[in-house]
Amino acid sequence: MGDIKVRYTVETMRGGKAVMRTDVQAGSMDEAAESLGPVTPGLGREPKSGEWIRVTEFVSGRTNWFRAGD
Repeated sequence: MGDIKVRYTVETMRGGKAVMRTDVQAGSMDEAAESLGPVTPGLGREPKSGEWIRVTEFVSGRTNWFRAGD
């Protein structure tokens, strides 16, 4: 058996608007976010300003937020 991959939507967000969106198959939300490069997880709530990455699991709609960079 191989690793289970799930479909995620990964969006680069700026000022509350999606500026780039892609669908990826990944084993976790962290892995999906890292498809855009290094990220810092654990933002808690969605930021209201600045730039961040939003990852949404396609089936459940569960969402996490990440900062781009180390």
